[in-house]
Amino acid sequence: MKETLHIYTRVSTTVQEDDGTSLSTQKELGLDRSKKLGMKHKVWNEGSQSSSKDDLSNRPVLTELLQDIRDGNIKHLYVWNTDRLSRNIQTWGLIRLILIQNEVHLHTPTGEMRLSDPQTNLMLGIMSEFSQYDNLLRTERFRLGKLETIKNGGWKGGPPPFGYNLVHKKLEVNQEESKWVIKIHEWYRDGLSPQEIKDELVMNGVLTRRGNPVWSLGSINALLKNTHYDGYWYYVDKKSNNSIRVSCPRVCPPELIRLVKKSWDDRRYKTEGSQRCKTSVTKHTYLLSKILKCGCCGSFYYGNRKKTQTSYYCCGSKTGKYRDKHLNKAVCGSERNVRIDTTDKVVWDLVKTVLGTSHLYKEQIKEGVLGTVETYKETLEGKKKTNRKINKLSKEVDTITGSIVKLTTENILSETRDLKQVIRKLEQERLTREASIQRLTEELQDLDIQNKWVDWLKVWRNRLKDLDTFTIEEKHEFLKGVVSEVLLKEVDNQKHSLEVIFQFPWVGDNLVYKDPNKKSLGYTIREGRTRKKKKAELLKKLVS
Repeated sequence: MKETLHIYTRVSTTVQEDDGTSLSTQKELGLDRSKKLGMKHKVWNEGSQSSSKDDLSNRPVLTELLQDIRDGNIKHLYVWNTDRLSRNIQTWGLIRLILIQNEVHLHTPTGEMRLSDPQTNLMLGIMSEFSQYDNLLRTERFRLGKLETIKNGGWKGGPPPFGYNLVHKKLEVNQEESKWVIKIHEWYRDGLSPQEIKDELVMNGVLTRRGNPVWSLGSINALLKNTHYDGYWYYVDKKSNNSIRVSCPRVCPPELIRLVKKSWDDRRYKTEGSQRCKTSVTKHTYLLSKILKCGCCGSFYYGNRKKTQTSYYCCGSKTGKYRDKHLNKAVCGSERNVRIDTTDKVVWDLVKTVLGTSHLYKEQIKEGVLGTVETYKETLEGKKKTNRKINKLSKEVDTITGSIVKLTTENILSETRDLKQVIRKLEQERLTREASIQRLTEELQDLDIQNKWVDWLKVWRNRLKDLDTFTIEEKHEFLKGVVSEVLLKEVDNQKHSLEVIFQFPWVGDNLVYKDPNKKSLGYTIREGRTRKKKKAELLKKLVS
């Protein structure tokens, strides 16, 4: 009975497979070898599979072949080159061991390799080292080439976002889909919820990129947070961890993007002035609800009240809370929950201590921050002016970006002008204006905080002497007025680090008299910090 020569073929790219030459050549050489040896043959075609992985998870055909070797069904194996089996040292070492243990004869176009021979084994090891080195070089060249393409505005790979087409490996606006991208943003700006937007899309017969007539809430949320429609996106190189900002055609006007972001923040944090707020179905009120955040992943902690067991706060990324189920969850390294009673007491006492010793806080209470109604009106007028500046700068950024794209694609300059220098200056002008937009936006946020602070004072000013008599609901509302957020991190198996971030720089501020001997001449207050840290054992019950 004739022996069978098992011929294994593989290429590393789909181009080679589609081309047919490499796979067909490997097969033909294997058939020639089987004829010379007077053997039957069986072809194991892996097709196009990368050799970069450390395991065999992407090689189903090779995995099955190796199992047949272990079962004693294969004694003669042919490969065009040993790197067809693997270029990875560890994986090739495992395959070589299986071949030696099962006394398999390894054949190549140049003849048979005796794996039991120490010299042959040494040569195979050296060849494997060269193959891996060649593979690493090829991978690095591919990575650098991809980065260069992306820096020049090319797409990172995969399907483009909804609203775009790929033309010559670059994003271009899809005129039909982009209309619905703008409409989705307008609906959200005007107060529609993602569920209502989903219903509108279904009624209008708008299909997803995959042709699905029903949109998921996750897809709508992702679309609203997608920066592509604002004219840019980021690519993070996994090897260097460098982030590259890439420009792309804008779909939505800057003002629409700004209003959508504001609406998103208003709904998420339930700030005043939001058109829609999520209805709470929480059974219990927790002091630190929507205030306590995980310092590891940035998710909010949620309270879990138990009747017979210890109640605790748990990181939201590890729960199935309804409010997060349609959002992408962050990966969290936090391992332990914290007691509600202990954590509440530590935070509450720390906040009272800071406020009780802050001169700036007392001064703000006395003067009401903005002091007079006239100043309050001036602040509102200032917000309008700032918004007008932002709109003007945004239009200038659009004009400059358009000029850069035009100059990059069409050389309309005469030979006496330096195209690169002109583009470099335009980029600098664009960055200057974007930085101004960011600064003005932050100023608006500061004004919003001040306005909220004034409204907060109207409610709480006359009750600040009785903090400890407040109900849990009143304490929670009080904290939301003075604290931006509280970050919680694990220090070790016993302790956690709490970082309370206040709305104003109340931590460690100082009162400085103009003349210590004549206090009647007045004083100034030197601002402190907005953050206060404290380590505590939040897993144990505090002793009163």
